[in-house]
Amino acid sequence: MKSWGIRERVLFVALMPAAAIALALAVYFLALRYADAEAALANRGSALTRQFAPAAEYGAFSGNRDELNRLAEALAREPDVTAVVVHDRAGAILAQAGIPRLMKNPTLLPDGWSGRTEDGETLYFHAKITRPLLATDDPVALPVKPQTAGPLGSVTLELSRASLMTRKQEMMGVTLIVAFTMLALGALLARRLARDVTEPIVALQDAVERIRSGHLETRVAPHPGRTLHNLEEGVNEMVASMQAGRDRLENRVAAATAELQNKKEEAERASIAKSRFLAAASHDLRQPLHALALFAADLEHEAGTDAQRRLAGQINTAVGSLSELFDALLDISRLDIGALVPNCMPVALDPLLQRVAAAHSHSARAKGLTLRCAPTCAWTMSDPRLLERIVGNLVSNAVRYTYRGGIVVGVRHSGDNLRIEVWDSGIGIAQDHQQLIFQEFFQVANPERDPGKGLGLGLALVDRLARMLGHPLHLRSQPGRGSVFGITLPRSEPLATPAITESKALGGFEARVLVFGTSTATCGSLCRLLASWGCDVTCTQTGAQAAVQLAAPPDLVICEDDRCREAVSFAKAMADSGEAPALIMIGDTPPDVEAEAASLNAIRLAKPMRPAKLRALMRHLLEEARASSGITA
Repeated sequence: MKSWGIRERVLFVALMPAAAIALALAVYFLALRYADAEAALANRGSALTRQFAPAAEYGAFSGNRDELNRLAEALAREPDVTAVVVHDRAGAILAQAGIPRLMKNPTLLPDGWSGRTEDGETLYFHAKITRPLLATDDPVALPVKPQTAGPLGSVTLELSRASLMTRKQEMMGVTLIVAFTMLALGALLARRLARDVTEPIVALQDAVERIRSGHLETRVAPHPGRTLHNLEEGVNEMVASMQAGRDRLENRVAAATAELQNKKEEAERASIAKSRFLAAASHDLRQPLHALALFAADLEHEAGTDAQRRLAGQINTAVGSLSELFDALLDISRLDIGALVPNCMPVALDPLLQRVAAAHSHSARAKGLTLRCAPTCAWTMSDPRLLERIVGNLVSNAVRYTYRGGIVVGVRHSGDNLRIEVWDSGIGIAQDHQQLIFQEFFQVANPERDPGKGLGLGLALVDRLARMLGHPLHLRSQPGRGSVFGITLPRSEPLATPAITESKALGGFEARVLVFGTSTATCGSLCRLLASWGCDVTCTQTGAQAAVQLAAPPDLVICEDDRCREAVSFAKAMADSGEAPALIMIGDTPPDVEAEAASLNAIRLAKPMRPAKLRALMRHLLEEARASSGITA
């Protein structure tokens, strides 16, 4: 039930005592009136019976029935009298008026007896008819023996209570009318008197509700009764003070917000300018770093003493760390300014995962780990280049933080979706750190910031790329037992792809390699590096030059940047002729060229390229080609 307001409560307090008093008085006086009416009816019946008994003495003595009937009929005409019966001393009826309801033997009833029926509608009154003993003083009369006094008979009177009940109902109605009239008058008076109290309180309550809702312009109108005048003025002054304070605070907040917005926009402009600079300068910055990596690898191969080889190895390690950091920073900057636009298409997951596993198999074997990729025939809809980067970063992270056991890469089917999962038996991640590891430069197991343990950008880049592609990222991990990183992808129908015949590979690491280079210095360093690994290298810039310079079909084609267009066309032409070489694309490849290369056995490496990674990838591709052609090592 809804709680009462102040008005209802005041009226209740004002009316409750008056209503209780009125009800008590009405019940009391009504009970007195009822008792008086009952007593009056009983006294009347008793009086009529006592008056009738002496009048019927002669008739009862003489046995004059006519006289007794006349008296009975005269008494029956009295109001409320329903029956009159006269009996003789033996109980026989001498006279009767009306139809009696009493069935008791009159001889057994005492003089002055009264009673009522079970339903209470009729009253009974009974009296004995006696003769008096009169003394005589006649001197000449003979002495007479006195007679014993006894009843000559009895009379029974019956009275109806119908008129009494009617009078009681009338008394009840009058009492209720008077009581309700008095209550109504009391309510009107209480309402009139309480209005000067309740109306200002209700007005104050409404004003407080509006003020609590934030309407500080609300003011309490003074009540004419001036009952709560001081309180009304106090509330108005308080609200005015609050409104002035709020206005001052809003002005200060607005000024601070405007200043903060200016600072934020300035910081965003600076961040975007930085990101734009890094993204715009990525090619110019990657090229010398890529060349430096090749020069360092060439230097390590040409070193003649142990000190020179140790120094060259340290240079290679530094260049590798610098390349990894530089590559991650440039990718994040391109994401910040929106320079990376996904190019989604149907992607076969098996070759993508095999390429990722091949690229990291050398690092895993160096640590004594097993890296296994479960075969799959699933296809998904995604950007192949960005998806390969995501999976590559997850596998690289697993290899880096796993010290025993191994890593498994596979695909799970879940309804209309697929989930690529990377399982490792590494150090694991505590629950408190599982959300923090996707932040830039956060590393759980590298508080000393050792560059050899990574830079803390790989998972941050994975998280950004996954959100950009709309692929939810999942993580399950237990400290000391390993981790499972998963990425959910939509299913896609497979595309029909032409059959590709793998090229032959020579025994050992010797192979014919065709290099499409953009700059003479970089191309020369790459060719010298490949030659030092035992490869038969041919450097060119166009497919026409390659056709002239080649003495035999190449086992492997390596291209970089814009020269990949010529390399892809050359590789497709050789695939049509039945000699399909493996293709490695280094650097930024135009999207249309990368889409065209999807039908080839092509793998992309980002600049700056690490020679060790290139060497492991080449060995994997050549071993696959040798296995497919049936050549044994």
